[in-house]
Amino acid sequence: MTKGAALLFLLNALWISSGYSQEQDSVKTDSAQQVSYDFLLVSGQYQTRTTFMGRDFGQRTPFFSTDVMYWHHSGLYLTASLSKFFIEDLSWQKGFGLGFAGQFSKKADFDFSVSEFWGASYLNASGTDNIGIVQGTVGLDWGLLYSTTQFQFLINDPADFFIVSNHSRYFELDKRLWEKAILSFEPRLSFFFGTSNYYQIGGYDLSRQELLETQKFKAQSVEMAVPFNLTLGSFEFQLEPKWVIPVNVPDYDTSTGNIQAALKVTYALPIEKSK
Repeated sequence: MTKGAALLFLLNALWISSGYSQEQDSVKTDSAQQVSYDFLLVSGQYQTRTTFMGRDFGQRTPFFSTDVMYWHHSGLYLTASLSKFFIEDLSWQKGFGLGFAGQFSKKADFDFSVSEFWGASYLNASGTDNIGIVQGTVGLDWGLLYSTTQFQFLINDPADFFIVSNHSRYFELDKRLWEKAILSFEPRLSFFFGTSNYYQIGGYDLSRQELLETQKFKAQSVEMAVPFNLTLGSFEFQLEPKWVIPVNVPDYDTSTGNIQAALKVTYALPIEKSK
């Protein structure tokens, strides 16, 4: 296995799944407030390229992930995920999470979750076959944009700390397609900052100075995305083109900027009405 492949396997599905609750936050929060239902959200996603913190570690690997979320009207949610890379010697990765989301006010919300992910046992050769993340996010709709700040702790050894700043604006066509479907899009600009101790579980041979550099808090990447969403009944179809620009990439990492796309389908099933 090439250097960074195990690292990519461990971290990318973690990144996608840890952001899942935030991605669904507007959907599940609004639905819960309007009809007070619990929901089961089932989604599948195919992405043309795998990255973490803007880095592909020299790999050009697409992947598929499937997620299940049970959203309780109180704001408590459970998640489970499976992710598969289209590369030899990498099996499915499993993940589970528990979180809570809610609102401070009509314009401010929050989300907190803890997740754990397991890879194949042979990844022990790179230092670990499981990894976890704790994240907390606050969001503010300040009129022009909807902005979130996410704080993440990656529970490896030594641990990593990240801050992700997202800024987006939601647009929706006034006229429904086929008199039923809603078409919307939400341009998003994201900035990623953090330490990079995660290189130490990627099979890299690092010098003392390089190890010290991984402990420094730095800008890591910039992403620009325009997700297009088609909502039809309980189904939502999303196409997301994205431009990923890694920054402060060390010499031993062959990550490069890239354009990628993701296709996602989500089904929201109402479970029961709260009293």
